[in-house]
Amino acid sequence: MTEFQKITYEIRQLQVELNHTGSCTTRGLTQEEIAHLDERFFLALDQQNKLIARLNNKPEGFL
Repeated sequence: MTEFQKITYEIRQLQVELNHTGSCTTRGLTQEEIAHLDERFFLALDQQNKLIARLNNKPEGFL
């Protein structure tokens, strides 16, 4: 598997994670559980942005 294929595969996996965490309901969750869900979402989003920047051969801050 080439580097390009690995990165695109990871991006797809992160998109699945983002779709899942973005559609989760917070009804009935404690504040701690909501914070954990938010943290998972934003960490996955950050990781996806880094992979996309790497794929485009751009510095991470220039997305």
